[in-house]
Parts: sequence; C-alpha cells; structure tokens
Amino acid sequence: MIAAGVAAALVFGAANRVEAQSDQDRILESVRLLFDGMRTRDTALMRAQFSPNAKLAGVNGRDGETRHTLDDPSAWIGAVGKGTGAIWDERIFDPVVQVDGNIAHVWTYYEFWLGPKLSHCGYDSIFYVRLKEGWRIGQVADSRHADCKPRS
Repeated sequence: MIAAGVAAALVFGAANRVEAQSDQDRILESVRLLFDGMRTRDTALMRAQFSPNAKLAGVNGRDGETRHTLDDPSAWIGAVGKGTGAIWDERIFDPVVQVDGNIAHVWTYYEFWLGPKLSHCGYDSIFYVRLKEGWRIGQVADSRHADCKPRS
C-alpha cells in the first residue's frame, strides 16, 4: 500500500515537472516569436503574443524623477511595423522562467540593437497569463542602460 502511494506520488510529481517544462518551453517560444516579429516587422506575430488587455510598463528616471506608465502595446507594435530604418533586434540571454498555475514570469538580460549598432541593454520582466488560447503576455517592463558591453 505504501509502495503504491510512493509510486503514485513519483508519477504525479514527474507529470507536474513535465507539464511545467512544457509550459516553460511554450513561454520561451512566445518570447522568441515576439522578438522574431520585431526583427521582421511582423506586427500580427507580435500582437498574437499579447493578451487582449496587456500593458507595457515604462519606468523613466533619466531626469532624476521616476515616472511609471502603463500603456497598451498597440502603439509600440505599430511603431515597429512602420519602421523604415535599421532593424530593431532584441537579443536575450539566460532567461529564467517561473511558472505557477496560470501565471508565469520571464526575467532575462537583453541587448537592443538598431541594425549593427548596440543601442542599449538591461533586463526584461515579462509577465504571462494562461488563457484558453495558451500563454499570452500580460505585461512587459524593462530597464535600460546605455553603458553596455555586447555579449553577442
């Protein structure tokens, strides 16, 4: 009886780890698709990664005063799509994905390149929610630094 309970617990635990790993893989694929869409100016691909009421969190403290904004990502997606200059290329490194039920978080270092030039770097904080359509971005925030040394 005890052996059966232990076996069931091991199978259940393994199934939960496999499901969590699959969730992590799906979430990282969504991050990849978001930035692939940015590089190719594919606004439909970018939009598909966001939940309907997603927000972009902006924190601006460059002038000594910190301001926080929450904006719909549509303007940003539209700006990417209308771009005619250098390609916007956000490269991520060492992402950490945390999943609990229907929420998840990605924390990753990034470099933002405008064509061949490194523009800035920092960390992306991407909050995900599981909807009936799958994992979608609920909010994105990032830090920005100008004194970057390229990793890529």
